[in-house]
Amino acid sequence: MATGNAHKEMPGSGVMYWEEEEMRKSPKGPDYKGFVVLEMDYKAGEKLKIAAWQKPTSRGHNLLALKEDNWSKKKREEEMKDKEIPSNYARKPASRFGEDDSDVPF
Repeated sequence: MATGNAHKEMPGSGVMYWEEEEMRKSPKGPDYKGFVVLEMDYKAGEKLKIAAWQKPTSRGHNLLALKEDNWSKKKREEEMKDKEIPSNYARKPASRFGEDDSDVPF
């Protein structure tokens, strides 16, 4: 997909270019082809949200400028990071009967 437009590849962004009919592999081929350089890791089954803006190219066609819409994913990850779960191993267990067990060898 050769175009005269230089696109700076940045994490979280991408483009989709108009695919000329003569360049399509079949009549049912896609109108646009492109990519997104991901900024975050995703798991199978997780939704990748994308925002798009239509922009003109130097060849007179439009391209779609894409942006990874990960604001809500980043917010969820920050909230999870803030909810640090304290380890039970960090606390000394309370003695069951008020006994001093500091002299127990184990």
